[in-house]
Amino acid sequence: MTLPRRSFLGTGLAAAVLLKTAPARATEAPRPDLAYLEAHVPAEGQPYLPPSALHPSYDAAVYVNTALSGDGMQKMWVLSRDTDGAWQLAHHDEKYWQKKLAEGEAPAYSWPVSTGRKYPGDSRSGPTPVGIFNVDDRRFRPGWGSPGMYNALYIDLHYSGGRASGVAIHGTTSGQYRKLGRPDSHGCVRMRVENADKVWAMVHPEKKAKGAASPLWGEIPRYFTSAVTEDMSARSGYVRDGSLLYAEDGSLLTREGYRMVFVFFRDDL
Repeated sequence: MTLPRRSFLGTGLAAAVLLKTAPARATEAPRPDLAYLEAHVPAEGQPYLPPSALHPSYDAAVYVNTALSGDGMQKMWVLSRDTDGAWQLAHHDEKYWQKKLAEGEAPAYSWPVSTGRKYPGDSRSGPTPVGIFNVDDRRFRPGWGSPGMYNALYIDLHYSGGRASGVAIHGTTSGQYRKLGRPDSHGCVRMRVENADKVWAMVHPEKKAKGAASPLWGEIPRYFTSAVTEDMSARSGYVRDGSLLYAEDGSLLTREGYRMVFVFFRDDL
């Protein structure tokens, strides 16, 4: 294991000290296609980390702008590190970018998405939560699962009452494609099926491969202070701003998981 300082993979120490921002692994100027993400300045109280500030254990990142208005609204960036450790745009929607590519324009983001909005009478619907989240390593759903959910990857988050978040990024049915680019889901992040395949293959290249079989499996920061379990027991003590948590002895709280991180933000506040 190579995380900074001595790592801690135990089952939850009682007290942890919250320290701010992860160290950057790449220090060179951001690539043009990532300049928007690097330059974003969040509104007060809004969690956000640019690619250069993500913890060095992550080799893939998914950024989603959940904004309801503006040029950046309802867009996704799928990033990976190159051989030098610098972040780059890993995927883009060839069909969506076809005309601009022909005109010589490089993709500035991966593809449009639909994030959450409130549906009257549905208590569990609402805007997609913002924050920095790990992938939930205990559950995933290859292929079609719940109606309209394809290749679902869930965020690792339990609410204060103990209920696990149902928020995921996933492909949607073709009838929903015309709505991509504006908020329309119950809280998840929707995309075209072929784009969901691209993200899924980064984590599970053999479709159903999980855990240590994934090329993105390894030791990552742990964004909660409770015990590490493999079942769906409620986790608690979450942070949502990417802060690193340390035990009383100074060791970094980590866990085994997917070396992909979700950054959900908005720039219309």
